[in-house]
Amino acid sequence: MQKRSLKSMLRQLAVLLLAVSPLAAQSWDSLQSLKPGDRIRVLEIDGTRHDGTFAAVTNGSISLHTEQSEESIERSRIRRVQLRSGARRARNIAIGAAIGLAVGVTVDQTLGAYLRNESDESSGARAITYVAPIGIFGAIAGAFPAYRTVYRQ
Repeated sequence: MQKRSLKSMLRQLAVLLLAVSPLAAQSWDSLQSLKPGDRIRVLEIDGTRHDGTFAAVTNGSISLHTEQSEESIERSRIRRVQLRSGARRARNIAIGAAIGLAVGVTVDQTLGAYLRNESDESSGARAITYVAPIGIFGAIAGAFPAYRTVYRQ
């Protein structure tokens, strides 16, 4: 009886995943909300990435200004269009720093305790040499711009 219910649950999960997967795709019409000058990233099916500013969209293509020139990419070649979002950068920096500090403290209290079993290093010195740098790296990682997907094939 257990095996049958497990198979049934797996089958239901598979059906649910198949039903939800079309929801991941966004309509081409959602690109109409972009404004000229918006920073976007276009990912092609073959893996090519184009970064630039949005110029225009038609039923069959999207145009953007890159550093070299203006490019027009056919809709059939596009896997994903993403809009650069800087609105949450401060939040991402704070989250990155908090995660970095938590990892630093955890490493200091676990592996660090094992490695310093005979040294007389003060907690302040450990904070400066172990915890703070990891927190800083976490904050730096959070400073990178985030992208929100506007269109997905």
